[in-house]
Amino acid sequence: MKKYLIGIPLVMALLFATNCKNSGAAAPAEEVDADTIILDADQYVRFETTKGNFTIKLYRETPLHRHNMVRLARKGFYDDQLFFGIQKNYKIQCGDVHSKNAKPGQEIGIDADEDEYRIESEVNPWKFYHKRGAVGQASTKQFNYSTSQQFYIITGKKVNSSNLPAQEKVINKRYRQAVKDSITQPHAKDILTWQKYGEKKKISKLNDQLNDQADAIMKTRPKFAYSQEQIKEYTTVGGAHTLDGLYTVFGEISEGMDVVEAIEKLPATGKNGRPNPDVKIIRAYVIEENP
Repeated sequence: MKKYLIGIPLVMALLFATNCKNSGAAAPAEEVDADTIILDADQYVRFETTKGNFTIKLYRETPLHRHNMVRLARKGFYDDQLFFGIQKNYKIQCGDVHSKNAKPGQEIGIDADEDEYRIESEVNPWKFYHKRGAVGQASTKQFNYSTSQQFYIITGKKVNSSNLPAQEKVINKRYRQAVKDSITQPHAKDILTWQKYGEKKKISKLNDQLNDQADAIMKTRPKFAYSQEQIKEYTTVGGAHTLDGLYTVFGEISEGMDVVEAIEKLPATGKNGRPNPDVKIIRAYVIEENP
């Protein structure tokens, strides 16, 4: 499959398209333009599987990822796919188009970077975090982008509140690096030239300056810290806090969490934990509102 490094501009352009709503509770893909985007609205996608049905509520605040799942569902992309990964007390995962014709015992879900396009990260751990039932998108090897296809659903487990500060440090370190990367970008050509001619002192001096600037910027911004609501959620209900700040959470299970947990409890085989027996997505489709 050919890999495209830039697929986001088309999606971004669509964000400014006319706000059109679907008609019908479960409009067939052939009757709806898959690239029609609804602005400023939660949307719902129902997955019918051989293990039962569940519904995902997609957040309006993560429009790139929301639209991506709606678009793929309307095109029938998920239909006939297999869940390729289950990890007990952690998550289930699907979204590998190659799984449709997978033979018994075949490894699936191996390379998420084979997707045709990527989605710019919409990570927001202040509001959307990996609680039980959270839906997130797998990332590419470049962590500021998500894959366009593979997603996961958190089952998770309860944790002690003493485990959370370590992840807060991870998240704040990541944000600090993102700030430095943004102010480094204008100097990219100079850095390449200096590297070519071995100008190590110039690179070192610039790096020190950029570190100072990044530190100054970070002092003006609030550090990430788990809210009391998040702490309560993780300690009394459960989740997967070690994914916070690293992957985009763009929805949650609104109906059928028992089905998700039933899939998670199946025996797992192979490197990625393919369920045994297989669990197939019969179809996935957009519905107007959560029933």
